[in-house]
Amino acid sequence: MAKSILVLITKPPYGFEEAFAGSRLALAMLSSGNVERSDIILAGDGTLNAVAGQKPEVVGMPSNMEALQDMVDFDAKVYCIRSDLEERVGNAPTLDFVEMIDWAKAKEIIDQHDMVTTF
Repeated sequence: MAKSILVLITKPPYGFEEAFAGSRLALAMLSSGNVERSDIILAGDGTLNAVAGQKPEVVGMPSNMEALQDMVDFDAKVYCIRSDLEERVGNAPTLDFVEMIDWAKAKEIIDQHDMVTTF
């Protein structure tokens, strides 16, 4: 049985269900005890999930920020590829609990997990 899972979120927070589903999967795997470690990397358009000050209620969508914060409450890590985020929104403020990394560090993190799934 796998001891860890990494969820790679590549879709933006709104307009697609993948970011919502990916963050909930990571949280469910950890909170249920199915794995000892569950982390998230936000990459590509998924980095938009790390932008602070979002108001999902305006577009009638659930908040992905809450699930990401819940991950941290379970001592999990939420990482964001800095270059991908900057490419999309420049130097926008991000959620304070999200750790900015580069692709080299992302590859190291990926290698540390037994399972990797992409949303």
